[in-house]
Amino acid sequence: MMFNNLLIPGLIAVSLFLVSIICTCVILRLAPLLGLVKSPTNRCSHVTPTPRGGGVAFVVSSLIAFSILYFSDSISGPVIPVILSGGTLIAALGFWDDLCNVPVRYRLGAQAAIIAASVYALSPLPALEFWGWKLDASLITWGIATVALIWWLNLFNFMDGIDGLAGGEAACLLIAASLLIFLKTAAFETTEQTLMVLLTVSLLGFMAFNWPPAKIFMGDAGSTYLGFTVGMLAVSTLNSGLLNLWVWLILPAVFWVDATFTLLRRMIRRDCWYQAHQCHAYQRLSRFLEASQHSSRARHRAHRKVSLGTLCINVGWLFPLSVVACYWPAWGLLTVAVAWTPLVLLAVGCGAGKPGNIELRQQKHSQNVEFQEGIPLEI
Repeated sequence: MMFNNLLIPGLIAVSLFLVSIICTCVILRLAPLLGLVKSPTNRCSHVTPTPRGGGVAFVVSSLIAFSILYFSDSISGPVIPVILSGGTLIAALGFWDDLCNVPVRYRLGAQAAIIAASVYALSPLPALEFWGWKLDASLITWGIATVALIWWLNLFNFMDGIDGLAGGEAACLLIAASLLIFLKTAAFETTEQTLMVLLTVSLLGFMAFNWPPAKIFMGDAGSTYLGFTVGMLAVSTLNSGLLNLWVWLILPAVFWVDATFTLLRRMIRRDCWYQAHQCHAYQRLSRFLEASQHSSRARHRAHRKVSLGTLCINVGWLFPLSVVACYWPAWGLLTVAVAWTPLVLLAVGCGAGKPGNIELRQQKHSQNVEFQEGIPLEI
């Protein structure tokens, strides 16, 4: 996006932020009328009825911003119509699910169709290279990308389980990717950077209401839209050569590892893997921190610590490694292994994929604390 000074982009950012805040306030008011107020269940991490579907705020505001800049010829590129069309459909499907719980087979089938068509629209994809071995078959890479993005979209939805986590992760990921492109090109001129910044600004307007203690949840409308849009931006940066595959495996590694490890363990245990649960590492860690505090605000503080801890991992560990992978792609696979290893160990230590809670033992006394899964925690 080319401007002679910072005044115009500054005005756009402020306007987008305010529109997102206004939209969130509107949804908060309309939520009871639309049946979007979510009562707590044994698989939820909140204890009071809270509106969901708030992600519509940043969906609407970001799509409006994308459309205005695209149709005014301020930005261009094949990824924009893909996001405008596919993102709208994905968000609509998610909002429908927020309203009336669409069966998994229909929801997954619709997501697969939208993602497959979107990836095809961005084809041909670059060849996959691993230490001299090269896979340059367009149909195969299209299939791999489609399956990977279906999982990415759904894992982003799975990881939206406590206040501020998914929104904070998305904002951090978008800022980091945009900064990496800037470090590589020494400029802020690409369509991908513009879309990343616009989406981040609209997301921050919503985050003002979603940070612990959350007044509203983004719901499937928001989480699936974020997963889809980030995925399409990743594909676009791969096609243009701005970023490589290793970067996109490292930057969101917290989500990749927690969701994938949890899914695999639940499948091995023969649990109903596609059903909502509280077995992710971040959920178990949040309950552990809550149990160790013994205060009326323990849950909000636990959510805040986990969300902030995730951001610290992103900034202090994953971003530096993504810089290495960006500049030295030949060492990308090894860098991914270095990035993922402590996260896998952390997931194991937190018992990701197991039912129940992390045990906290004290020497002087013990008592049982009931959590929403109905499983006592000995402390």
